[in-house]
Amino acid sequence: MVRGCRAAVLGDPDEIAERVAMMVRCGQIVAVDGSAILIAVESVCVRGDSPGAIRIATAVRQRLSADAIELKPFI
Repeated sequence: MVRGCRAAVLGDPDEIAERVAMMVRCGQIVAVDGSAILIAVESVCVRGDSPGAIRIATAVRQRLSADAIELKPFI
């Protein structure tokens, strides 16, 4: 799916934070068709050019911290 397709890019910070938390905790994402895709998460990137990028990054950080997931900088 390309970024220009409907539902390809999420915009709600809380929904994005929930999805990131599930990726990190459970090692899976939910595809557009509802199926689960197993993944190994090593890092999370919030695109700086996305509308609301600061709100999204803040929501993701708060959610991961609330779930006691350790955040580390890239070295």
